[in-house]
Amino acid sequence: MKRIVFALTALLMIGILAGCGSPEAEQPEDQLDYEIAMVTDSGMIMDGGYSEEAWNAISAFGADEGVSHKYYKAPEASDSAYMGAISDAVERGAGVIIADGYSFEDVVYNAQEEYEDVKFVLIDAEPVNQESGEARTGKNTAVVSFASEQAGYLAGYGAVKEGITELGFIGESKTPVVMDYGYGFLQGADAAAIENGISVNVRYHYSSDEESAETLSDMASGWYEAGVGAIFACGSQVERPVIEAAELSEGRVIGAETEKSQMSDTVMTSAVKDIYGALRTLLEEYKNDEFPGGEVGYYNAENDGIWLDMENGKFENFTEDQYEAVYDRLKDGSVKVVKYDSGDIAELGLSNVAVTEL
Repeated sequence: MKRIVFALTALLMIGILAGCGSPEAEQPEDQLDYEIAMVTDSGMIMDGGYSEEAWNAISAFGADEGVSHKYYKAPEASDSAYMGAISDAVERGAGVIIADGYSFEDVVYNAQEEYEDVKFVLIDAEPVNQESGEARTGKNTAVVSFASEQAGYLAGYGAVKEGITELGFIGESKTPVVMDYGYGFLQGADAAAIENGISVNVRYHYSSDEESAETLSDMASGWYEAGVGAIFACGSQVERPVIEAAELSEGRVIGAETEKSQMSDTVMTSAVKDIYGALRTLLEEYKNDEFPGGEVGYYNAENDGIWLDMENGKFENFTEDQYEAVYDRLKDGSVKVVKYDSGDIAELGLSNVAVTEL
């Protein structure tokens, strides 16, 4: 049976890495159980974002260690659908369940109590009861949290050092992770503007469910035509529309979460998180019966958990030495970046950056 499971797992890995067809079509449905499960929302999993990066880590670990694995995608964006996906995973033998994001904070809060024998991993969110507001990471849950504000800071700093004084920020939602990216972006741009003795303008927007991809693309096109040199696009739902606009307008794009240079030649750089490495470490700890339940693993510049993609970056003026210098300042704590919960943008104390919220 173990040989069958491993063979099926290997076939799954080959199919996904080859990129043939949809991920759902590559999953063997005749297998009885899967030890590692990933639950996702109703969007695409292979979207170049952290869902794909998380699944790549799970798939690679499963293939290397001979551990069965499967993902469960909720049919709709609702807590009941998310809990249904978790229940399906438990029924099919999941020993550890990875939930990818903010949408699962309330669901995991409840699931960690209902399924005490199952381990949970929540990425970039903590289990929170939506009614009471209580945050509690159970003994069977580990949280992976990234310093999005530091990654955003590097993006803003690098863009201004590159010589861009008209910038844009579009986040796919007004959630803590996206807001941290945005607040960090503004602070990094301000720091670089102060050093260069210049003024910078930033157009700033959070998207909503009512905005279509066409609406976002039109907005980005208008910004580029008005002189915006680069837009920091945070979230898979806004990246593609912004890239489409950039390709038509000769604009530039800054990606988020994972390295996005393969998406378009317009991608100048990406603010990256080590999702693969963090999840791989957790899975190894799970396998060795050392699962860090009840803990929040924080990944930032200090432990090389975030960075700005310089290897594939398309910079003409922002140098590697400048990048290393600002990264070291984040790493040693001499530069501290304020998170979204500090208050409104006005509370950031920006001196050389003017923000127009749209």
